Amino acid sequence: MDHGERPEHRQAASDLTGRSSELDLIRAVIEGTGRLGGSLTLRGEPGVGKSALLDAAADLALANGMRTLRAAGAEFEANIAFAGLNQLLVPLTPMFPRLDSSHESALRVALGFGDGATPSRLLIATATLSLLLLAAHDQPLVVLVDDTQWLDDASADVLAFVARRVTDTAVRVLTAVRTTGQPLAGDVNGLTIHSLDDAAAESLLIDRYPDLAEQVPLRIVTEAQGNPLALVELPTMLTSDRYPTGNALPAVLPLTERLSRTFASRISALAPETQDLLLLALDGSGRVLSDEGVVGPGAAAQLDIAEHERIVVVDRQHAVVFRHPLVRSAVVELAGPEARRRAHRALAKGRALDPGHRAWHLADASFGPDEEVASLLQREAIQALKRGDPTAAVAAMTRSADLSPDLQHRSQRLAATAYFAAEVMGDPQSVSSLLSDARRVNAGVGSLAAASAAASLLLYSDGDVISAYRVISAALRAPDIEPAAEEVNSAIWILSLTVALNGRKEMWDSYRELVERYRHMLPESVLIRSEIATNPATASPEALATLDRQIAALATERDPGQIIRVAYVANDVDRLADLREPLLRVWREGMQAGAVASVTNALMLLCGESYLAGRWDDTQRFAEEAWNLSRPTGTWSSSGT
Repeated sequence: MDHGERPEHRQAASDLTGRSSELDLIRAVIEGTGRLGGSLTLRGEPGVGKSALLDAAADLALANGMRTLRAAGAEFEANIAFAGLNQLLVPLTPMFPRLDSSHESALRVALGFGDGATPSRLLIATATLSLLLLAAHDQPLVVLVDDTQWLDDASADVLAFVARRVTDTAVRVLTAVRTTGQPLAGDVNGLTIHSLDDAAAESLLIDRYPDLAEQVPLRIVTEAQGNPLALVELPTMLTSDRYPTGNALPAVLPLTERLSRTFASRISALAPETQDLLLLALDGSGRVLSDEGVVGPGAAAQLDIAEHERIVVVDRQHAVVFRHPLVRSAVVELAGPEARRRAHRALAKGRALDPGHRAWHLADASFGPDEEVASLLQREAIQALKRGDPTAAVAAMTRSADLSPDLQHRSQRLAATAYFAAEVMGDPQSVSSLLSDARRVNAGVGSLAAASAAASLLLYSDGDVISAYRVISAALRAPDIEPAAEEVNSAIWILSLTVALNGRKEMWDSYRELVERYRHMLPESVLIRSEIATNPATASPEALATLDRQIAALATERDPGQIIRVAYVANDVDRLADLREPLLRVWREGMQAGAVASVTNALMLLCGESYLAGRWDDTQRFAEEAWNLSRPTGTWSSSGT
């Protein structure tokens, strides 16, 4: 970590993850047990841990009874002669009178404490060496200088002079410089600080942040690429309340102010047209920079500049990629809102772009409400739900509502989001909040999605089966209703649950009537549910054959909702054993995606299947998993059990 970019909690010298060999070498220099003499330069990329190792060197010096003097180069002082030397030697000014008069005068003038003509650099350098040797005579001394790439030239020359002459003395000189900077002239002892390997990176991350959401650590380790500063800083921007799962993370991770300063310096020096081109990294990878249809003519010259500045590189597949993922994030951080919108508009034209990514780019390029883009995002939400990614579905539908110019459409989309939160994520707090937002936008909202979400809230939060039945059946019977097929499918499913839980004949009759009314809009799985659930003992051979085909199709099914619905029908006719593998898949993948309700349903069905098969250990394990998952957060399962 570079100067000014240290974590709040400094690690002890013995507690730097993955740096044992580097610490051994630093210890050898400080204690004079190696053959490197009295100086060492640490070289590495920004944030790789150079400053932390200098901190460790200070700790080791203290443990050995040595005094430390510290300084750091600063960009804004790079043109002020002897600014770095002033910072380093001010603590020793009480010792100036012990020097000979020429050395004392040279230092006072150079450091701005006295008047007169500026002495030669050689005289100032010998005066500095004399002062340090004098101080070390009283107490062994370690000089630590960070960010030497930003030292003023005069200070750098003096310190290089000193570093070459402290061998066999009680003075040690340790400096740190970025890979792109110049070390002190003539410094022969160098140590390159490499990024941490994946194991050390994961250890550092989990040690600092043990409670990160599922899959977030993996994404951070991938993006940080072993950079300790990134590993320590990124989690502060990726809290679980903003990003509950790894799937919810944005394509380009946000940077803290420290990270932005660290990775943005080379970006800000580029010409505006080059920065605009690099901003196309908003696609999340930077590979779109190889697509001439997106970047346009003249991009090659700008990319040459970026490659020369070590920002991008052309890989073996002739694709343009960033040297570090967080440089890509820095490009985004530096851009203004209009520049980002232009980039998103360009990215939406990508040749190989799938409809979901295109919809999101158009949404991020939108300045205000746009029904066309809102509709595209609504379709993406449905697709995300079918592929088992409820977090993405909720995000897409929420953004679709934001972009809806029509208040009724906006309220209906908020209600649909509430249904997703209810039936897949099992989040009653979000359901209630989203329904309130929908009603606030349009007090007369009467969509089937709103009714389904409200019925779910009544059924699973309050346990009010009768009220849930009344809400959903009334919505299905509304004379002016013009629902979409997805809304009808969800509403009939909720209705079937309320009827099955209550069991009254008049409810079953009403349920069958409504199934017939909407038969042309219902998928086969819901129609089979209506026949088998009504009376499993009299299910026709044709219905059972259809169910068997549906069960077989689940081998490649990605939609957890479809798996759960078929499983509940299969449960009615003792076919759960055929659903074990798909249900295990819903459990595993749903845990990663944050689909709490789907996971709870899968666990309860697995519990029933294991019980019937006599696998008692599995029965207990699945029951405990479901109980522990739903109890702390107030979530529910669609079974109503």
